Amino acid sequence: MLLRYMMFVALACASASLAGQSHAQETANPWRLLAERDARAALELVEANHPGAETSLNDTDFLARLDTARANVENRLSGVDSYPAYDALMTGLAAEFGDRHIWSNSLVEFPHRAWAGIILSRRGGSWVVGAQERGPNDPALVGHRLISCDGTEAESWGKQRIGAFKGNPEIEAQLAANAAWLLVRDGNPFLSKPESCVFESPAGARVEARLDWRQITVPKIYPFIERADGMRPAAGMGVKPFDGGYWIHLETLESSAAEVVAEVELLQEDLRASTMVVLDLRGNGGGDSSHALAIAKLLVGEKAATGQSQPVATCRGAFWRVSQGNLAALRNWRDRLKGGDSQSFAYVSALVEDMEAGLAEERAFTPALPDCASRKLAENNRKSEELPVSEMAGRLVLVTDRACFSSCLIAAEIFRRLGALHVGEATDVSTRYMEVREELLPSGIRTFSTLQKVAVGSGDYGPYEPAIVYSGDLAQTGELQKWVAELR
Repeated sequence: MLLRYMMFVALACASASLAGQSHAQETANPWRLLAERDARAALELVEANHPGAETSLNDTDFLARLDTARANVENRLSGVDSYPAYDALMTGLAAEFGDRHIWSNSLVEFPHRAWAGIILSRRGGSWVVGAQERGPNDPALVGHRLISCDGTEAESWGKQRIGAFKGNPEIEAQLAANAAWLLVRDGNPFLSKPESCVFESPAGARVEARLDWRQITVPKIYPFIERADGMRPAAGMGVKPFDGGYWIHLETLESSAAEVVAEVELLQEDLRASTMVVLDLRGNGGGDSSHALAIAKLLVGEKAATGQSQPVATCRGAFWRVSQGNLAALRNWRDRLKGGDSQSFAYVSALVEDMEAGLAEERAFTPALPDCASRKLAENNRKSEELPVSEMAGRLVLVTDRACFSSCLIAAEIFRRLGALHVGEATDVSTRYMEVREELLPSGIRTFSTLQKVAVGSGDYGPYEPAIVYSGDLAQTGELQKWVAELR
């Protein structure tokens, strides 16, 4: 892995030389040159293709994030003098948009980190030491709660670091997902290295610990992260009876979810008559939400499921941002479908034709964006809705964990609006922007993503807080099922 990294360093130096060597400083510092080129290309990718960057949509929040992203790139460029600094600038750029569908993936393997032997986890809204490798002078800290670092209160300290380079600091699921890396240094020069932190034992005793930083490789960190975080919940796939009724295991909404839909259809009569039906979305990171809607229709009936699948707005619809890049992506999608599913091929072919027409007519969106489609108007122009009668006799229960993202959030929205009792753990959040695609950046060692479509009339999906938080281990399905069965 180190050899591969050194090869990319050589590539970076060669790239700087080929740039003409107009500035000696740039030639001596190829990482800044690469950061400048890649960041510019990433911003242009978003500006030219993302629906939120088009001013006619009037998404002032997104436009403000875009301005902040540009400003932070400019401010940080002078500090880029190594691969870790370049990596931090690019990951920070992606994090500025507050949308996990916008990412920047590195193709370089950089295995070294510095750590103080401590891996944090997120438990009950606090940072807790989940695993530790003690040095000769280190106090035992597993189970202790982090109180502060270098005099800064722990919650503010953690949220600031995660918010700047990792994710949305206001979303509990994203705080939990990034907790393990808070006391692991990746060479980011834009974050200070903490020297001392205060921890509190379960009994209330406080310990100030000087942090002894030492080198470690990433593969050696992962066992500590697994120990700190525990086994991640996984619903599995299929429909099975349990003590309370029936349990629908739906760990993914990818193509294999069709088999679960088929099982629900076979058991439809029993499921509708059951005293309780549980939709288990643990570990579900998304896919195609139509599978969840199909399950809802089979359980509660077409009218009830369709009426409650999404908010009602007088101004709504799906609109693609018109651009050459988005058209090329649609053409590639269409070409991959040739000789396959004829219905999907016809659908994407129609999208290609619409995009071509939009470019010819110099429109910003296809179909043409209506005047009512600004974010503010769309969200304030909603009708009250009536609840169609469900064809289920029993109770619906929804189980989620923090992995629920993208189409899983749409599934959660559908079942919550159908009146399902939501239990488990809070979900992540996803915006109304859809259809992610990824491009290689000029350096050749990194990618960046954008989105291409907006759902007008919809707000963001999530985060969804459960009505009842499960305090046990969500990875233990048997214990979870016993607990749910008692929710009468």
